[in-house]
Amino acid sequence: MADIVVKVENLTKRFAEHTVLEDVSIEVQRAENLIVFGKSGSGKSVLLKCIIGLMKPDEGNIFMNGKNLLDFSIKQLNTARKDIGFLFQGAALYDSMTVRENLSFPLKRHFEEMTPKEIEEKVKYTLELVSLEEAIDKMPSELSGGMKKRIGLARSIICDPALMLYDEPTTGLDPITTKEISELILNLQKKFNMTSIVVTHDLICAEIIADRAIFLRDSNVAFEGTIDALTKSDDPFLKNFFSHEIIKV
Repeated sequence: MADIVVKVENLTKRFAEHTVLEDVSIEVQRAENLIVFGKSGSGKSVLLKCIIGLMKPDEGNIFMNGKNLLDFSIKQLNTARKDIGFLFQGAALYDSMTVRENLSFPLKRHFEEMTPKEIEEKVKYTLELVSLEEAIDKMPSELSGGMKKRIGLARSIICDPALMLYDEPTTGLDPITTKEISELILNLQKKFNMTSIVVTHDLICAEIIADRAIFLRDSNVAFEGTIDALTKSDDPFLKNFFSHEIIKV
């Protein structure tokens, strides 16, 4: 159990009469990158939102480093979230804040003891990690799609999370930028020994990042294995999915 960072146990989530996830169980090892595949509406993003506590499952348990997050109070959950980074599909930057303010915000929220100088140094260091030091005073509206993803990633890692959750990190990006963002995610994961769960439809991204992959189908984990094993499977459903629905060059 010591090397298991995330353990989802018999998780079920319903919306009215519709069951999105049913009896889902997964384990993610320390420093492992797990890819989550599935058709639209298969519950991939719901799974991430349950792990971070934005949604509450109807049944099951979610453990992080051996502790059940569903037993936490709101205060305990907010504290735990310091160790979880979440990169949303659209980067989710605050439009009214500069890049500096966007990155400073989580530090001020979670680390009240940090001085303004320490916050400034941390912001600049994190921007260096994503090669966007020059964007510190820009507004989100001045950034390209790729730059927004990099800034969103910087904000996600600025609190030094042990676990990173990515929801379609390369959506809307061209193949070259997709490759750059995916390699950046992998490099940061290795540099900081982070554990990652990545929801994606993008095979370029998955092949660069993945240690292992699962496929959600009919509300549960239908397939599990390496990217190579899934993409070269003789299973008719997987062959059809990877031939027609995955984004490829």
